[in-house]
Amino acid sequence: MNSSAASQNSFRKQLTTTVTVGILALAIITSLTTAWITSGNIYDQMVDDGLQVTNTVAEQSVLSLLYGSGDNAEDAFKAALGFPAIIHVSLLTAEGAVLLSKGYHTAKLPQHIPEGHLAILVQENANEWIFVAPVYSEGPIESTDNAIALAHQESSPRELLGSVIVIKSKSKLEQTVAATITNNLAITVIIAIILLFIVRRSLTRLTQPLSELSLIMGRAEHGDTKSYATLQGPQEVHNIGRAFNKMMEALAERDAQLRQHNELLEYEVAQRTQDLVYTRDMAIQANQNKSDFLSRVSHELRTPLQSILGYSDLILEELPDESEAIRHDINTIITNANNLLLMINSVLDMSKLESGRMQLQLSEVHLRQLINDVVETVTPLLQTNQNRLETKLQLAQETLMIDEAKLRQILLNLIGNAIKFTQAGAIQIEVTLTSALLHLAVRDNGIGMQDDQIEHIFDPFYQVESSITRRFQGTGLGLAITHQFCKLMGGTINVSSHYNKGSAFEVFIPIPIKEAQDSADL
Repeated sequence: MNSSAASQNSFRKQLTTTVTVGILALAIITSLTTAWITSGNIYDQMVDDGLQVTNTVAEQSVLSLLYGSGDNAEDAFKAALGFPAIIHVSLLTAEGAVLLSKGYHTAKLPQHIPEGHLAILVQENANEWIFVAPVYSEGPIESTDNAIALAHQESSPRELLGSVIVIKSKSKLEQTVAATITNNLAITVIIAIILLFIVRRSLTRLTQPLSELSLIMGRAEHGDTKSYATLQGPQEVHNIGRAFNKMMEALAERDAQLRQHNELLEYEVAQRTQDLVYTRDMAIQANQNKSDFLSRVSHELRTPLQSILGYSDLILEELPDESEAIRHDINTIITNANNLLLMINSVLDMSKLESGRMQLQLSEVHLRQLINDVVETVTPLLQTNQNRLETKLQLAQETLMIDEAKLRQILLNLIGNAIKFTQAGAIQIEVTLTSALLHLAVRDNGIGMQDDQIEHIFDPFYQVESSITRRFQGTGLGLAITHQFCKLMGGTINVSSHYNKGSAFEVFIPIPIKEAQDSADL
């Protein structure tokens, strides 16, 4: 509570300080800006006054220059020196000789008579302005219109008699600027003080109820659901307090409902958790039973198939050469039995992978020989679909430590899959071996796949759409097993395909082989 009150007081002080500094800064900036603008206006006005005085003295000095006597300009000089801040007036002949000089000066008088007919400011320093006006035999042209002055000059030529120099002090300007700044600052400070007094009273009237309301809200934030605001202060704060009280009433009602729902939910969650645990255990047991069943059934099926294959081979050996029809039928039996045996082996491999019983058997493998054996194995399949096979080997070394059976199965699955879905086309095998990586790539220009098929291509028992599965037989386990074998050896497999253009499978296996430690990753 004390901490909250101190925080509110600190906020009020900060707000008051911010407003005070802002108003004072605004007052000072306003006064300085006003003084700067006023100083500029005064400066321009004083320069204009100096030019007018210089022009006037030049008009009244024509006779003095014509007669070469300064007496005729005495009155004009006295009148000019009577103007504020005029400290010196000189009359010079056309040759630069001083005919009459009044007052004092500290700057060096200019000797050059400016061109034109009106007075100009020829020099300025920190303390003085120096104005010069030429004096002609008929007097200077007062009009600032260049066209009029030029027409007058062409109509009546005049003779340059000399010039008038007027020096004006800047002390009056400095005094005026200083007085302006002082007065502006004084006025703005007084206005700022009055405004601060009004703003502080208004802030106090506004922040005091807000501070009390904030304290009550702080208690509510820390769990005090019985804190209600006192309706006081300005109408806006009054409305906020009333809305807060309504909110607290709604929160109290909601908390009661939440407690009731929470008790019911806890009971239902406990029941659902118990059901989920039972369902999970049953699913785990069912999956284990499925894997065991597939393993036992596959094993039991392999034994009679091996017998069928063995007896078929014996019959072929005993048949006379002229029994061509019987020999053809037995070859058909052997082919179908081998296909069935391959499917059973695939199911057995998948059950071992799912149960985590599949392990690597690393040995030194002659890679080039392995590739040649695989090519020789798939050659009959190539002839069936009228495909041609191209191989490209880039081997930094001929041997490597790897599971030969699984590497052979990966190659057979990928090449067999490419042959199955390619008719009268080309299949490319690229094998690259370095000291750190084994890269296998199998590319074909067969029927390819669509994007939705690629997403599931490595799922167990997945096959492409039914219209194609009727043409191309299989269990749908070849690519799934290949994917799991790659992961088992710490590698990856990527696929890219375009419908009716072909597919490309790439396998990356890091060297040396490191078996995956976590079977769950498979």
